[in-house]
Amino acid sequence: MIRSMMFVVAFAECGLAYADDGAVARYRDYLPHELLSLPQEERSSSVPMMYIGAANLAASQVGDVVIQANLNALMYNGLADYNGAKKAFQTDLGEEPTAELTVSQLHTLSYRASRRNLTHVSFFPFEFGGIINQNWASVKGTVKILDEKIAYPVNHVVIECTRSTNTCDYRQIALTIPDENSWVQSYHVGNIADEIYEITRWENDQIDAVPLDAHRCRINQLNLNFATDEYFEIVRNNTAGDCETALGVALPRLERPRLSQIVDGRDIVNAEFQRLDDEAYGYLSSDFRRKVHTSKETNSDE
Repeated sequence: MIRSMMFVVAFAECGLAYADDGAVARYRDYLPHELLSLPQEERSSSVPMMYIGAANLAASQVGDVVIQANLNALMYNGLADYNGAKKAFQTDLGEEPTAELTVSQLHTLSYRASRRNLTHVSFFPFEFGGIINQNWASVKGTVKILDEKIAYPVNHVVIECTRSTNTCDYRQIALTIPDENSWVQSYHVGNIADEIYEITRWENDQIDAVPLDAHRCRINQLNLNFATDEYFEIVRNNTAGDCETALGVALPRLERPRLSQIVDGRDIVNAEFQRLDDEAYGYLSSDFRRKVHTSKETNSDE
């Protein structure tokens, strides 16, 4: 298992969760019964799976109950005023309030209701720092790409170096956060990297290392400074042009080396979960949010 291959596999798997943009636009305004009346061949080959799932749910015996529950989860009055709740939801989407939900609206409703359940979880945010002695060293923390957006901000890395073997074991896991196009609306923890590095320098409480496998699109060098508590990864090109991976994905050349730092992850993790909380709150009924805002203003004036 090597770092670049793990990244490419993760990238490819993420790509499978996304429907074709053209198909998403083409079928978004279909009502459930209209979608289900399409020829089986068209549904199986062209219609995005998320729309098929929405249509099947709406047509099922429990469809209305689930839709009402999802509306209630977002503070629409789905049980007492089903049609009114559907219209209010459509209005908040900026779309015509017909009380007949399209497959796109049903999918969005399900996504937003599910988002309310993505609560804060503990993910090693306080495990940061390095230890070194004459024969062994260890670094733990969160990898943060400097000046660029990282694909997996909620991650944890452990590096253990042994002088006698002249190697470092590098292991990184990450929490994958679903978005609206993901198949499953739940967290997933998986390996991002599990590989061995060769130590090229160990002196003055500093360690430099490079991967044992040098036949990759990009080379990731470790620069660990235990004296200053600074731990960096430097990714450089390893090919003259774009690199074709074994999975058929072409990685473009980096315009400049990509610098990452292993840091205390608590602020990064907390900010990510705060982003999720803010996003989920924004999905609540606009009428409910107005009432909350009015209540806060009233309390602040007292």
